Amino acid sequence: MIINMDYILSVTLGTLVGLLIALPAIVLEASRRVKNMPLLIDIHVWRGFRLKEGEVFAVGLLLHLVISALYGFIYVLFVNKDLLIITHAPYSIFSMIIVAALFWFFLNVIAFPIIGLGVFGIKEGKTVWFETLISLGIESAFLWMLIQYYQPYYFIGQ
Repeated sequence: MIINMDYILSVTLGTLVGLLIALPAIVLEASRRVKNMPLLIDIHVWRGFRLKEGEVFAVGLLLHLVISALYGFIYVLFVNKDLLIITHAPYSIFSMIIVAALFWFFLNVIAFPIIGLGVFGIKEGKTVWFETLISLGIESAFLWMLIQYYQPYYFIGQ
């Protein structure tokens, strides 16, 4: 089985962008100055276990990086499988925003309830839906810029 290099690169770039977005939260958490940074979901209870202070941040950061990697993968999957029904424009900023909106909806309505955060992450806070919306919006912009950099050698599209 041959793996398309676009998938590997998109997961790597998605994770890198997620780490870049989380960098202020990491620095402020390490300095112990600020808690409850936006853009990272604070998960206080995981599978019935109450998490300690450091664990809350670590699980939130891990979830953020997994979401970032998945978004990179899903976007390239949509392009390679020609699922950009609305735009038919691979690697355009508009198509990236549409896929981000669909991914945001999937996260909040299907994925979060499955992992125990409730619909729109309501069990972990009233603003989780907004934090994921802003996070995916910022990630879309950065990922689009990085993809433009790697073209025409990678991310050629259909």
